Amino acid sequence: MNKEQIEAIENARRRGLILQNLKQKYPDGVDFVVLQKALEIQGHSLSKRELASLIEYLKDGEYVKVTYFKNYILVITLSKKGIDILEHSISDVGIITE
Repeated sequence: MNKEQIEAIENARRRGLILQNLKQKYPDGVDFVVLQKALEIQGHSLSKRELASLIEYLKDGEYVKVTYFKNYILVITLSKKGIDILEHSISDVGIITE
């Protein structure tokens, strides 16, 4: 396995963890900084830029809804499609849920 493949797997796992964290507060959203701290406690220390990139991927796939303040992500909310992937009703090779 090369570096890019390992990074792709790590990102897919992180996306799954983001969805799992959001499910804990569903139907309410989670503040960006709170989510960042929750992931850090779980052993995934991510910069704001890294986390924003993962969230944008999930938003583009319609797994989450995002509320912005100016150009910054403020609140992330799990969508119906996000729940479906967590319940394994659908799958996405870019998201690992376990």
